Amino acid sequence: MQTTQPSFCPTRRAVLAALPGIAILPVAVACGTTSKTDDSSSGSTPTNDSSAGGAAPGGGARIPVAQVPVGSAVVIAGAKPYVVAQPTDGKFVAFDAACTHQGTVVAAQDGLSLQCPAHGSRFNGGTGAVEQGPAKTALASAPVRRDGEELIVG
Repeated sequence: MQTTQPSFCPTRRAVLAALPGIAILPVAVACGTTSKTDDSSSGSTPTNDSSAGGAAPGGGARIPVAQVPVGSAVVIAGAKPYVVAQPTDGKFVAFDAACTHQGTVVAAQDGLSLQCPAHGSRFNGGTGAVEQGPAKTALASAPVRRDGEELIVG
């Protein structure tokens, strides 16, 4: 009597051929997820819930004016992260939150200071200018307008 291997049982060759794809899977999943941190003690306030900020028509982001105090910058997390700052009373500016060195989202520090957690580049949140490398290019400006008690960015 001869036995045969069931067709649903993979061969050693098939398992070895699949290993590269299996090894990449956790990396692909990790790159496709984001975590929301709520560490207001660091000055970094990523916001993506409906009470703090959200999507605006046309793909922009919304944030209450009250969450952007004078002399500070706030990072709005989302599909397209932004930095919003109020350098002087009533003047709001916004920038793309991706570091110009390698694209990591910057974090708001004290006041108008922004820092890239990947390689330490520092930016001025009021102007987007590089204050310390390795980044060499300023953060890209983004449109921001006030709509009542909300800011619409992007």
